[in-house]
Amino acid sequence: MSEGDFVLWLVAAAITICLAIVAGWQVWIHSQLDARIAACDPGLLSSVSHKVERTTAAPAGSVVVPYVPVQLVPLNALNSPQQQMLPSPQPKILNELN
Repeated sequence: MSEGDFVLWLVAAAITICLAIVAGWQVWIHSQLDARIAACDPGLLSSVSHKVERTTAAPAGSVVVPYVPVQLVPLNALNSPQQQMLPSPQPKILNELN
């Protein structure tokens, strides 16, 4: 092996080692990010090294509104089976009134 081949092998080894270091660093960074997301770290919202984006999947033509109409439902109504709920009042037929 000549001196030129030896230098090329050293350059190839240096490039391979650098690529392995970069790949290992990326794996470590992504595992740290996954751990922070799993822990609901609030520091991610103000982190300068991470970009926060909002993604909404909706049909074409949908719009985002700043409010949502809400109707409060008592918790006991959510826990009770449907059979125990009172029926809605039925309108009386005119023939039944006589």
